[in-house]
Amino acid sequence: MAALAACDAAGAGPSGAPVAGAPAPAMQAPAFPRPVATLPLRPGYYVASDTPCRRASNATVSLLRRGGIGGARDFCEFQKIEQAAPGTYRVTQACKDFQDSGPAQSSVVTYTLSGTERFTARHAHGWVHSARRCAASTMPPPWRDNDIREEPPG
Repeated sequence: MAALAACDAAGAGPSGAPVAGAPAPAMQAPAFPRPVATLPLRPGYYVASDTPCRRASNATVSLLRRGGIGGARDFCEFQKIEQAAPGTYRVTQACKDFQDSGPAQSSVVTYTLSGTERFTARHAHGWVHSARRCAASTMPPPWRDNDIREEPPG
């Protein structure tokens, strides 16, 4: 009898089937924000969404690595990544301009992903950048033959 009472309290009969009129079991929604190790984007070249891959230039190309993203003039190291909602990630990053001897500048950018090969980045200061992944083989010659594999941990 105790087992039957326990089943009824859980909203199920002795067979495990739902009992008519019993409250549905509560489904736990994922807790946000939650820390994650990396952005769930494929590493590689990302080109501004309004530029064909074959027409990419220093002004439109970024290289996404596991630990950050950079272009011709700077690199932003991801310091903290939190999933804020499904498909949305808040990234604290430290960006260093290659031409500047000063310290890296920290900022927060919100990445909204469309699958694993497209994103829109919104900076806390207002700028917005959308890009999608381009295979190296579809890029102009300066990028086509570069070895962009991740360096081994050392």
